[in-house]
Amino acid sequence: MKEKNNNEVLRVENLKKYFPVGKSLFASIFSGKEEYVRAVDDVSFSVKEGEILGFVGESGCGKTTMGRTILRLVEPTSGKIYYKGTEVISLSKKRLKSLRRRMQMIFQDPYGSLNPRRTVAETLRQTIKIHKLVNSKAEEETLIKKTLEEVELKPVGEFWDKYPGFLSGGQLQRVSAGRVLILQPKFIVADEPVSMLDVSVRVGVLDLLLRMRNKFGISFIYITHDLATARYVCDRIAIMYLGKIVEIAQTEDIINKPLHPYTQALISAVPVPDPTVKIHDLPIKGYLSLTSDLVSSSCRFYPRCPYATKKCHEEEPPLVQGERDHYVACINYRKSKSVY
Repeated sequence: MKEKNNNEVLRVENLKKYFPVGKSLFASIFSGKEEYVRAVDDVSFSVKEGEILGFVGESGCGKTTMGRTILRLVEPTSGKIYYKGTEVISLSKKRLKSLRRRMQMIFQDPYGSLNPRRTVAETLRQTIKIHKLVNSKAEEETLIKKTLEEVELKPVGEFWDKYPGFLSGGQLQRVSAGRVLILQPKFIVADEPVSMLDVSVRVGVLDLLLRMRNKFGISFIYITHDLATARYVCDRIAIMYLGKIVEIAQTEDIINKPLHPYTQALISAVPVPDPTVKIHDLPIKGYLSLTSDLVSSSCRFYPRCPYATKKCHEEEPPLVQGERDHYVACINYRKSKSVY
């Protein structure tokens, strides 16, 4: 996991983001220590050129916070973030602004991420002006037209002067993608870009992301709670639980040979429209804790794991190589693998 790769676009090392939640009555009286939500807790990974790395997990596991922290929309508590060798966290605001052209984000809610008072053309024009992409009005119009064609909002004239309120969810998300694509970035965080869209238009938006990767060589972090869409677009998948990566591997290895019991539970929860397919029912109980108040000396999944032992409660499992290019954070992954 630690070896360097000249092909890397992004490298994240020991990233942490803790949010203070104030002092409990017990803590105030006896220890005075402030409690924290460990949204992202010691996460390390890398993304190669042209790769789509998916992050999958329940709501509240830290996926979105991690994505925002990487782009410094949220400041990290500690850790290192490198974009093509440049350390991002230490950059000044001026240098960070120039880097933002290369590192962008597509937000989950297309209805909330676009200004309802700006037309489609005005939305793209604002991005052009902020980053000073062209030198003339003619170049500006040409760039907007080309971008709308790239995200398949055609005929362009039909969308040029439309306000967001007159567009469908899929069209709005294409405008959001166009606002990012116009900057010619090399890395994009796509935060659940199809979760708020009708099922009938999701594939179109996912295909757009794949075309952006294939045509322009853009690398993606694709954040989702949907393993089906992750399988469709991702080269690798990382499974997150309570701020930790508990498993990471090639997409088909995650789907067909899951090693972590939490990954197995996620896959078992996906409905399959085939009565002949064997369903793996794991007896997972309880819910993900949003406070993430487990101590660091315990496995985060211990309270819900059907294979938990006393050792799991006493020791936090490191992320180790279970199989070739397949990493898992579980002491008993061999036992859960045999059951699955």
